[in-house]
Amino acid sequence: MTLFKYIIKSSPIGEITIIWRKKPKFQIEEIILSRPDKRSSQIAKEKYELERELTINKKSKQLNNVLKELDNYFNEKDCKFSLEYLNLEKFTPFQRKVLESEFKTKKGTINTYKDLAKAAGSPKAYRSVGTALSKNPYPIIIPCHRTVKADRTIGGFGGVAEGLESKKTLLELDGLMIQDKKVVGDSPIIALDKTSQTKLV
Repeated sequence: MTLFKYIIKSSPIGEITIIWRKKPKFQIEEIILSRPDKRSSQIAKEKYELERELTINKKSKQLNNVLKELDNYFNEKDCKFSLEYLNLEKFTPFQRKVLESEFKTKKGTINTYKDLAKAAGSPKAYRSVGTALSKNPYPIIIPCHRTVKADRTIGGFGGVAEGLESKKTLLELDGLMIQDKKVVGDSPIIALDKTSQTKLV
């Protein structure tokens, strides 16, 4: 069994645990968010064989880059996330297209499940999009919180009902307004191509 490294990070949505390995190359395996009933570190220890938590002076350069961009995001600064360190090879071609399309969704904008299905080349597979996003192992970097239902309700997050509060917080960090579990105001819905952008009213 692969032995993974991990590091715990605090955030506005609670404790975050980053699971990663250095060999054969640096790669993030998963970013785990806490749930109301369970901390991310506990989830990680139940799911993975882990080495001891890293101390600051033992972090890799690549991990420092990821942590820096997460700090920038949570402090509402410009951030430049990359797919470079993510293990996307473990997904089906459809799931990978969904996640790569979601990665393109910019801060301050949202899309719908149907938009992502179309972007992934399967316009009618919006339910499968929901399944793919619920299993997204890289929340925030691949911003699945930016996908909402067609009626603008924020929908699910992380495959658990308890994730809605975290999704709301992340959308608000993006600068969006949420009322009664809906995105409101003039926040743009981006359908991943410039010809199909619409405005919320």
